[in-house]
Amino acid sequence: MTISLYDVTVPVFIRSLTNLASLLRKAGYQAALKGYPAALLLQSRLYPDMYELSLQVQRAADIARETIELYSGKNSVSFVEEVVSIEQHIAYVNHNISYLLTVAPRQFEGVLEQSFTLPPQHDERYTSLGYALFYALPNFYFHITTAYNILRHNGVEIGKQDYLGLNLYRNQGFQDAGSGI
Repeated sequence: MTISLYDVTVPVFIRSLTNLASLLRKAGYQAALKGYPAALLLQSRLYPDMYELSLQVQRAADIARETIELYSGKNSVSFVEEVVSIEQHIAYVNHNISYLLTVAPRQFEGVLEQSFTLPPQHDERYTSLGYALFYALPNFYFHITTAYNILRHNGVEIGKQDYLGLNLYRNQGFQDAGSGI
């Protein structure tokens, strides 16, 4: 069995961003149910020198999109709305998922032979696979995990199943969600 650079990036990004959107929907619902503004969650952070939830969500989506733009050479359409509310954050994540869904595996042809530099200093070069495995995916998961932790820390009733999206994929009948079902 052969695994491609497409396989270790695009479906992984789509699944985790879908889970992130689901976490945000639950957060918005629970905030409304408990009678506090969901915007308070978006301003929350784990520590003063860390990004707030709003930027954690946007960075996760941006890293996924920017990585795939780099590999595929296919630019996305900019998201034009201001991203302030929970609903707008969900729309932002979904906008980036929509872009990822337009990228085909054939657009990754020849990418394995390329190398890329790490932002922002652009002083470290990685093979395309190294870029995905040692920069893009860990950075992406850092922001996804931190967003989950901010929500959990603020009392949003979510758990590991929500983070992993196991029930989400099992219930929606996805055939290839990376779980072997």
